[in-house]
Amino acid sequence: MFRPFLSLYLLMLGADVTQVGIFFTADLAFSALLRPIGGWISDNLGRIPSVAIGSVIGLFSYVAFTLAPSWQWMVAFSFTFSAGRALVGPSFRAYTAESAPEGQTAETFGLVNGLFTICGIIGPVLGGWLVTAYGIRTMFWGAVGVMVIATGLRMYAARGESFRWERVQLSGLGGSMRGMFAMMFAGGAITWLVLSDGVADFGTSTYAELRPILFEQNGLTEANIGLLFSFHAMVYMLVSLFGSRLADRWSAVGALVFGRGIHVFSLGLLVFFPTPTMFWVYVALDAVAFGLGDPAFDAMLANAAPKGNMGMTFGIFSTTISVFSMPAPYIGGLLWENVGTATPFLLGAAALGVAIVMLLVVLRPLMKASRSPT
Repeated sequence: MFRPFLSLYLLMLGADVTQVGIFFTADLAFSALLRPIGGWISDNLGRIPSVAIGSVIGLFSYVAFTLAPSWQWMVAFSFTFSAGRALVGPSFRAYTAESAPEGQTAETFGLVNGLFTICGIIGPVLGGWLVTAYGIRTMFWGAVGVMVIATGLRMYAARGESFRWERVQLSGLGGSMRGMFAMMFAGGAITWLVLSDGVADFGTSTYAELRPILFEQNGLTEANIGLLFSFHAMVYMLVSLFGSRLADRWSAVGALVFGRGIHVFSLGLLVFFPTPTMFWVYVALDAVAFGLGDPAFDAMLANAAPKGNMGMTFGIFSTTISVFSMPAPYIGGLLWENVGTATPFLLGAAALGVAIVMLLVVLRPLMKASRSPT
């Protein structure tokens, strides 16, 4: 509910655009630090228990954000917000991968992502209405109420689960992380998967949180912005539900390349035609790009992950991507204020273009070689 309006909330709390970039850079840094630990806890404690505990931490963070007197307060409590996501994110993705039928990993991720996106359809519309009618802080209190319900449901789901605290021993964390990082950078397909997605994520992170500001400066109200992000979620859901089959039946690399090509094209439209009508076209294309690429990417990573360490695999992967992306929001903010508002989007498009070349030139041959009989 609150994510589309977070940049505007930071501006209301006294931040400038560069400081908005600092907040999101700190958020990426905290995520990079915490997600491998969250994934490791998930592998040992259990998937559902980890989701429940992460939700409690997330609820505390929501309350802290709502009470924030300054943007610096938001930076401080983004640590606990990242801690909650570090438990929930890897656990959710690992649980999905472990539950997928043989040969249908991408389709399963597409189905789950699509259904989960229903929240993204309702949330921005509700949030935009609350911001317009009652103010942005009231909208945050509404988000707290929704999070209370979600946390209660997750705690209820975990009530019959075994919390394996005896397996959460710090002595095993270092060895597990060294082994997983060694696998990530062994030079094979998974290494290039990490590198290509790291470059792409750097690109999207330079501009992603600046979009609400761009939309508002070009004539959209908060309610319009909420509708726009809901429309994005709706298109993403439909593409994830049906387009993910391409990755299982055609080619995961092909789905990624096609999606990122659409992404680059959509950014060109956004930069050269920044009008309210074109924002809707951009959002639709952006949703198609992610709807095609996300399930394909998750399936490739899940199929390459060691079965006993899937949570840590997703956690360490997210950390590696966060390291690539860490300076991007700050760089985007600097470019916006000192070069021009279009510059972060152009840099993002260039990075996505580099990622496409890496997929075609390096990763696709590696994936073909791994499927060839020896």
